[in-house]
Amino acid sequence: MKQKINKNILFSLIALVILAGIALVYNMPVVSGNKALLQPDIVNYKGSAEEMLTYQKKTGENIYWSDAMFGGMPTYQTGAKYDYNFIKKVDEVLRFLPRPADYIFILFGGFFILGMVLFRNWKYALLGALLFGLGTYFFIIIEAGHNAKVHAIAYFAPLAAGIILLYRKKYILGFILTVLFMALELVANHPQMTYYFGFVMALYVLFELIDAVKKKELKPFAISSLLSLGAIVLALGLNSTNYFATYEYSKASTRGKNTVTVLQNEHSNHSGLNKDYITAWSYGKLETLNLFIPNFMGGGSTGTDEYKKNLEKSIPEIASGMASQYVAQDSRLNYQEVYSQIANSLANNIQSIPTYWGEQPFTSGPAYQGAVVIFLFILGLFLVKGRYKWWLFSATLLSMLLAWGKNLIWFTDLFIDYVPFYDKFRAVSSVLVMAEFTMPLLAVLAVYRFFTDKSLTQEFKQKILYYAGGGVVAFLLILWLMGGSLFSFESVIDSQLPDAMAKAIRADRIAMFKADTLRTLFFVVLILALLIAYNLKVLKQKEIVIGGICLLTLVDLWSVDKRYLNDENFIPKQWVQNPFPTEMSDRMMQAAQQNPNIMQIAYRIPTNKVLSELKKEDSSHYRVFNQAANTFNDASTSYFVNSVGGYHGAKLQNIQNIIDVYFSGDSIQDQKLGLKGNEYQNILSMLNAKYWIVGGGQEPKELQNPYVAGNAWFVKELINAKDDNDAILKIGKIDFKNQAVVENADKFKAGNSVANIQLKSYQPNKLVYQSNNNEDGFAVFSEIFYNKGWIAKIDGRETPIIKTNYFLRGLEIPKGTHEIIFSFEPQSVKIGNKVTLASNILFILIILGGGFLLWRENKERSL
Repeated sequence: MKQKINKNILFSLIALVILAGIALVYNMPVVSGNKALLQPDIVNYKGSAEEMLTYQKKTGENIYWSDAMFGGMPTYQTGAKYDYNFIKKVDEVLRFLPRPADYIFILFGGFFILGMVLFRNWKYALLGALLFGLGTYFFIIIEAGHNAKVHAIAYFAPLAAGIILLYRKKYILGFILTVLFMALELVANHPQMTYYFGFVMALYVLFELIDAVKKKELKPFAISSLLSLGAIVLALGLNSTNYFATYEYSKASTRGKNTVTVLQNEHSNHSGLNKDYITAWSYGKLETLNLFIPNFMGGGSTGTDEYKKNLEKSIPEIASGMASQYVAQDSRLNYQEVYSQIANSLANNIQSIPTYWGEQPFTSGPAYQGAVVIFLFILGLFLVKGRYKWWLFSATLLSMLLAWGKNLIWFTDLFIDYVPFYDKFRAVSSVLVMAEFTMPLLAVLAVYRFFTDKSLTQEFKQKILYYAGGGVVAFLLILWLMGGSLFSFESVIDSQLPDAMAKAIRADRIAMFKADTLRTLFFVVLILALLIAYNLKVLKQKEIVIGGICLLTLVDLWSVDKRYLNDENFIPKQWVQNPFPTEMSDRMMQAAQQNPNIMQIAYRIPTNKVLSELKKEDSSHYRVFNQAANTFNDASTSYFVNSVGGYHGAKLQNIQNIIDVYFSGDSIQDQKLGLKGNEYQNILSMLNAKYWIVGGGQEPKELQNPYVAGNAWFVKELINAKDDNDAILKIGKIDFKNQAVVENADKFKAGNSVANIQLKSYQPNKLVYQSNNNEDGFAVFSEIFYNKGWIAKIDGRETPIIKTNYFLRGLEIPKGTHEIIFSFEPQSVKIGNKVTLASNILFILIILGGGFLLWRENKERSL
């Protein structure tokens, strides 16, 4: 027995080495050491975090506020570091491979742990790891730079393993693993993914409760449930600083209650995100089939030219027709010249015509889970018995129904209106991560039951293979033969194309659909053949069949994954480490012509140069309004200078409201609100936007704002606002250098004498001013109002910060000369640090005590 256990451990280690090898081979360019993965979201992160990282490197001090984006915001969700965060060190040890191989390996490794808990057999654990870890969606989000998302998903499986152990009455090991992996799940810092996985495990607990009631074993169920709850609480304790601060911040962010209602409609949600925003990315019902057939809906929005053969062939006909029309209208034109210009233009714009014809605004690619996985999942519905099947099936079904979002709005409304926190998250299509966990798990359970469940007779298994397997094959054959006439293959964009071009892209979509349907059919038939051959004893070694399934899974998913994350995404490391160069080298110019990812970096060089020179010329504290970039969806400006714009999914609600009201560019909205459309200039001047960058990305120009208010200024009049709706509309119309808008204005006093205030020193978390005024006055500061951490002191005495001009800070300042200090000292961080330290000590004691008890138990067994 001991020898068998040692052998299983040895082969488990070998299996993990194999999985690490697969992760490395897939990302071979990083193995060489001179290339790295360029991820768009991480490029934005580098821009947004530059001020914070530079300050921390210079001082060794952790800071929790940065002025880099949106006029200033907490750093809790932009890479803040916390004291006593020892669980983060554990995570770093587990992610020992170079990125992104590290994420792929923990996807594999986490599911391998779950497989060992369920099967105690490395073969099935290895198969499960491949079925799960190679899911195409994971590679798509890695390519995009959604690192926190894939990081959180990777810890789903080992967390489930810990909870399952608890309900199997393995209380000590289960508790320790649940605390550890729940803590690691929280370290990944993607609450949305953790929240969705909570649905999966809530359903697991529900089916365990039903089973406990049937068996009249409610006491063990209660013990397991209490221990699970205790483990989650302790895991939160290990991450308490981050989650205390984040929870506090969420109330003031776009995920909290919005006190401004002037723009809200019937879909608005006062306590969470707008319903239209939540459901903008909703999976189409038919689109769900791309979990099984990758190009069912045309793949990603930016389909590569290799899929557009018919579109390419249509160019001469379209160009000829258009050229003939132009020449007929103007005989002076040369037909051949016009034809060449049109043909070249069409050829250059083929990339912008999407092969995707689904219902989402755009998508990087399908959530393809694999032909092998889906087929085995279907077999699992017949082969697997008991509560695990119903748990995994119900979680999969829930996942799909929720992912449909606005396409099943009555169901989505139930969750938005009645399920706590559901309205805090956007892009409901990502709830498919539940199915991307449950389907591989039921798939590997199906294989395990097929080979080990002696209650399944040969005849029963053969019947399932023939009927269920044959049904899937027949379904795929019908799609392949008749799919071109069953579906429209039309996109909303097709109406904007010439008829011949629309017809051609539709033909390309049909060709993609048929090719991938045939591809899926090929893998299904091979899996079916392997299982039938074993069941009929043509193949007598189950290891051959399991190995064959592993190989087919690898080939199936690897080839689709490479469509979205491939060698083209890896570029020289120097440009990944610094994706904001200010000079174009000959090497970059040559590389940009061959690689579109490098071209994106090169395209920004002129703007980067302007921003870099501006930073050198003016080292004072100010902000920049960069119109040469996508101002409010791009953080590259923040790499060089503090920006009015930026990129973040959970901005402060006050700055989001300012953007929505004053920077929408919607003339109808402006008219409704009583605005002229140019009031944004006042807002920028209040925000100390000293410089504007105008012009295109290739010819940017720096303009100095002559109306800028500066870092702080005294006003002579205070205008009363009834509420935030009143305040946000008034600030665009005031004489902002002399007037300010506050609630309860009669409680404060503004002076009329000559007064001045200057910023003496700036740090992200500490600003020092000197004021001089002959009488009591009121000063406005061009800093974002956030009342959870900022403290103001005048000559060492704390004084209240007054919300001014809706989104800025104001102070009453007594006459005379004074030193004014703003410092960011969030109590949530201070308290969180203490709780984190105490939780670490407690967890270490539990590990030591639990380890001793397990050692003693094993010793007694061996006697």
